[in-house]
Amino acid sequence: MRYDPQHRKESRAARVSMALVRMAQAVKKIGQMESDDTGLSPVQIQSLLFTAHTRGDVASVGSLADHLGTTHVTAVKIVNGLVAKGLIAKYAKPEDRRITLLQLTSQGQEAVSKLDRWGEALEETVQSLPEEALASLEAGLGGVLSALQRGGHLVVAEPCLGCVHFRPNTGRDETPHYCNLIRKYLTHEDTLKQCPEHKPSFSAP
Repeated sequence: MRYDPQHRKESRAARVSMALVRMAQAVKKIGQMESDDTGLSPVQIQSLLFTAHTRGDVASVGSLADHLGTTHVTAVKIVNGLVAKGLIAKYAKPEDRRITLLQLTSQGQEAVSKLDRWGEALEETVQSLPEEALASLEAGLGGVLSALQRGGHLVVAEPCLGCVHFRPNTGRDETPHYCNLIRKYLTHEDTLKQCPEHKPSFSAP
């Protein structure tokens, strides 16, 4: 119904939905433009960045599929393409060899180091908004993302801090923090990376 102009006149939800569709189209176009000089597709870049910024023990092919919003089969094809390019290595998770974990190769790390400006055009566009409008947009989009996450349409990965499973400063030496979900002590560096199992310890307003 959001594609019907008459319906949009009568429904704010339809107008907002259509705005989100148009934003998604623009984001896709910007991503493609910024990817042209890298020799990689936008989805390959997202996969490299996922691997770089996700905690190693949860950077699996399955988690990548959730991150990209695609099927496991498609994620495998994307990963295999990056393996062929020498950018990603695959290995079985020691605790469960049915799970394939991903790791950047040295070549992959070099590729990621050159992606610092990828996505900058979108950030600059958003940053041009007045601060009050930006704050309202952040709150509104946060509500939409939370609703999509509750509906099972989206996986939001975040670092450990603020997660209901996180127990800071309960360990010692090299592994000072603890995750109650996986029942494992973590290094401080691990906790700064994204985890697809992140569950906020507070409810969004």
